[in-house]
Amino acid sequence: MNDVDSVLYSVDPVIFTFHKSELSVLLVKRQIEPYKALWGLPGGRVDKDKCANLAEALKLKLKQKTGIDQLFFEQLETYGSESMDPRGWSVTTAYLALTHEDELSFASLKNTEAMMWMSLEDVEALPKMAFWHRKIIRDAFSRLRDKSLYTDLPVNFMPEKFTYPALKSAYEKIIGVEITRQGFARRMNSANIFEDTGEREEGKNRPSPLYRKSQRGGAYVFPGLIKGVKNDK
Repeated sequence: MNDVDSVLYSVDPVIFTFHKSELSVLLVKRQIEPYKALWGLPGGRVDKDKCANLAEALKLKLKQKTGIDQLFFEQLETYGSESMDPRGWSVTTAYLALTHEDELSFASLKNTEAMMWMSLEDVEALPKMAFWHRKIIRDAFSRLRDKSLYTDLPVNFMPEKFTYPALKSAYEKIIGVEITRQGFARRMNSANIFEDTGEREEGKNRPSPLYRKSQRGGAYVFPGLIKGVKNDK
């Protein structure tokens, strides 16, 4: 076996959702060494015999470990080091993935006690995590926050039908600032990427209209940053 063949190659999705109104990441507790019993991302080794490319490898791992087969994802970064995995030189390609919480049904999975949504605050409080997963999660959140300033990326947290107040709340929790209701609605309407379903949410005294995205998938790029958010780069 040559040096290239001996490199361990994996894919690691950072799956974010809003769980109990908090931005959270999906973690699994490792059942084997290395890092047995530590929390980590639901990724794994690339199966070269079953996958023709990295996207296929990611989808396979997602299906195997979470049961999810439909969610938004984009490539985040590739990490490689001789120190990332105690078994030897390793490379992993990480992905930023976003989903609505209901897309994952723990009841349909095995070993659900070893899988959970964990808030980012609780992730930071963990004394140790598997591999470089804490750093990867931090990098994924930075990407999410930065792109939320100028794209519609947070819509991927929404169910098929959603209200502007729910979407605005997601934006505010990601970027950490309050957005005016009028300014947010004006920004979304000007993009012409959402359609009014003609329905309204149930159980509210003043129910808001329900919208859907005209075409789910890639991010729409707004002409400027969200008003009131300072670009500190």
